[in-house]
Amino acid sequence: MNQIENNISRFLSEERILLDLSTTSRKRLFEHIAQVSSVDLDKISEDCVFKTITERERLGSTGLGKGIAVPHGRIDNLEQPVISIIRLNQPIDYDAPDGQPVWLAVGLLVPAEANEAHLKLLSTLASCFQDTKFVDTLKNCQTPDQVSQLFEGVTR
Repeated sequence: MNQIENNISRFLSEERILLDLSTTSRKRLFEHIAQVSSVDLDKISEDCVFKTITERERLGSTGLGKGIAVPHGRIDNLEQPVISIIRLNQPIDYDAPDGQPVWLAVGLLVPAEANEAHLKLLSTLASCFQDTKFVDTLKNCQTPDQVSQLFEGVTR
């Protein structure tokens, strides 16, 4: 899957970025991720996305720690990866390994057969979130365009 060589922003559109969302639970968060992730996906339903990330979450928390989670999964008939970003106005309990509530969720969907791409994108995102300056900048973004621009320079 050669398109993975391009920057992360190739798989992220402003329509898939929600800032300062108010939600009360992980389930509601996943519903929002499913809704924004399925925008412009002809063959993939919101319900399919929700089920995929919920089933993956049952295997173990996708919380990375420090208030960040990357709910993810593989989906049949998906042509290329899809990334969505939701920043919450109030952190929610997420059962993250460090026990911290989550304020940022990055949804990641990849084609079912894209095992290597899936792991590389997860690794790239995790590396971004280890960078304190990157995370602080993300916290202060005011618009989806600013978030998109921040991810513009992120490559694997």
